[in-house]
Amino acid sequence: MRTNLLYENSCFKYKELDEFDNNLISDLELEELIAIASNKNPYVSKLFKNILLQPLKTKEEIKYRQDIFLDLYNHFELLNEFHKYLFELIVEYKQKFPYSINDKSPYTIVTSSTSIIQYIVPKLYTIRNYIVAFKDSNSKGIKLLIEENLKELTNDNLDMLMGLSVGLDVRKGTMASASLNEDMEISSYEINQSTYLDKDFKKKWKKSKKIEYTYLSETIFNEVMKKNDIISSIISHDYGTTVNNIINFISDLYDELSFYLASINLKKYLENLKLDTVMPTVGDACYDGLYDIAIAIKKGGSVISNSHKSNSKMWVITGANQGGKTTFLRSLGQAYLLMQSGLFVPAKHLRLPIVSNIFTHFDKEEDTNLESGKFDDELRRFNLLINKLDSNSLIILNESFQSTDEHEGSKIGFEIIKAFRDSNVFVILVTHMYDLAMLIKNEYKDCYFLRAERKDDGSRTFVLRENEPLKTSFAKDLYNDIWKNN
Repeated sequence: MRTNLLYENSCFKYKELDEFDNNLISDLELEELIAIASNKNPYVSKLFKNILLQPLKTKEEIKYRQDIFLDLYNHFELLNEFHKYLFELIVEYKQKFPYSINDKSPYTIVTSSTSIIQYIVPKLYTIRNYIVAFKDSNSKGIKLLIEENLKELTNDNLDMLMGLSVGLDVRKGTMASASLNEDMEISSYEINQSTYLDKDFKKKWKKSKKIEYTYLSETIFNEVMKKNDIISSIISHDYGTTVNNIINFISDLYDELSFYLASINLKKYLENLKLDTVMPTVGDACYDGLYDIAIAIKKGGSVISNSHKSNSKMWVITGANQGGKTTFLRSLGQAYLLMQSGLFVPAKHLRLPIVSNIFTHFDKEEDTNLESGKFDDELRRFNLLINKLDSNSLIILNESFQSTDEHEGSKIGFEIIKAFRDSNVFVILVTHMYDLAMLIKNEYKDCYFLRAERKDDGSRTFVLRENEPLKTSFAKDLYNDIWKNN
């Protein structure tokens, strides 16, 4: 039994979040959009965040998940109802069976598994009905979900499972038989129907298959007969595995549907704010109306957007302070994570090249508890980052290299960026250091330059235009702001 709603040929696994994952969450203000998506549910929040931080690597994987998202979006009411049923089922299950059947004695495994199966089989009929209700879906993933599980969740299989559970219910009595070969060794072992079954259970038992174990040792057989039960390590292992597979299937289905439901929650929230969302495509960077979701949430829909086009893998962004540079970085980082999670993006139109991983390196406030200075800490972070980067990663740098003087910072920054580019890392840099921008311009003729727009009167439009860096950092604007507020 497989779900296949996140990956076509594999299962989702949680990863331990590291320093760089936490930086990404903080720098891109992902908590804002995660809270909306999850309705502040801690479990769904953790799940959504973890999937978001494991970007898909191929165009095919992204398309596979996008198609599932669109199908579920078009079946939102059904999805919501199914998700609620699974949630209530899991809660009830945990209340009834607050223990694990693993690492217990064979007898306990079989008795526990029997109770669980007799509880869960009727629920599987309902789950099957919900799955079939998506039959008019077009995505490969939903079709696989239906096809794979209709093979497993047939009436015969479910009746067989129920009959087997009753036959193995030692509380109602059991019967076992064995055969001996010419060497007087046990050659087979069969579990027969219970001697105390009612008529309905006997009908189900007749549909079930006898279990044969050809390598059951004489020691196990004697122990079984002596205790007058049906427990053996082989039987309990197979039986316990069956139960675990069923429970894991239900849990996986709930988790994967939770991800899509959270994604739809976020999309509907943005739609209610009258903001654009679109399914992205893969290719050279080209977008129209790209905005920062975190800002949109804070302002209730009032956003400034950007539109750019470039096939370069070296971007340098300069311009006046408080001109929208960091906001733009967040919007682009958010769009990348959403796109490579197989979801919509906050824009009218968007196309981006696939990257293998996404990292941020934003300027941090100096930690007074550090034994070394801010510059040393910045180099430490870069050293760790270099060990994480691989070819075709994306690194977003925001005012890095400024913890020392501009001349030294520019030289160090250029060498680090050159090492990144030599390794085919996609670099997006915000900097106020003119010398660093010029070093990059002279080295990379295809560098894509953006500049935060500033009007002659010093006001900002918060829009980034394609433009080369200016030597001034408009420090006078900052000086005037300070004195106006004092």
